Amino acid sequence: MSAVALRQDGLLVADNLLSASSLAALRDYVATSDYRSVHGQKWDRVWRLWDGNPQRGPSVHYDPDGRFDHKGLAYPTGTAMDHLIDAVRTQSALHPDIAGLEGIDWAGMYLCPWLYPVGSALSLHQDAAKYTGSFTFFLHSRWRLHWGGELFVYPPADPTRSGSSPALGHDQPWMSDDGPDEAMIADVAVAISPSSNRLVLLGEDRPHRVARVDQNAGAHVRASIAGFFLRAR
Repeated sequence: MSAVALRQDGLLVADNLLSASSLAALRDYVATSDYRSVHGQKWDRVWRLWDGNPQRGPSVHYDPDGRFDHKGLAYPTGTAMDHLIDAVRTQSALHPDIAGLEGIDWAGMYLCPWLYPVGSALSLHQDAAKYTGSFTFFLHSRWRLHWGGELFVYPPADPTRSGSSPALGHDQPWMSDDGPDEAMIADVAVAISPSSNRLVLLGEDRPHRVARVDQNAGAHVRASIAGFFLRAR
């Protein structure tokens, strides 16, 4: 049975989300999926050029009313991804203040597997307005404290902080860290270790980043499934 490990405004961490059998099946699904570089088709600017080379798996959609245009598998897929989608829907219903209510605030989900090898990361960002929130589920077999890859979650951005910016210019964030955006983010964050069978739900106003996977991780990849709650139209 899942257990809440952390609860804040716009943030939920739930452990032991899936049964042992469902988790094992999902690991097999992720391990045998096809992957491509996050920049395989074009530069995805959410990942800065210095964020390494994360690998992206096949997309899956939960779209019960057929509201969205999408490619790839759709729920029910007949795969282990269905177990995760069901569990995420349950947690979202139990904590509707995180991403809203299904059918009212959000009407579908989009998710896919991710592999972060040593040296890869995801820079600070806030998700697009078309999402009411996001989620990440960790499913590697084990993860050690000094292997990095933590999910850092920050308080909502505060535009009034921009006046105290240490910025040196007005670059876009994917060009350098000298732009003004970072100054609007508080320098105190929650660091969530990517422990296996852990689900993180994030509200739309919580900036976040993935810490670089450390050399200590060696041949172990940070394996996760990340997704978004699609805003109802």
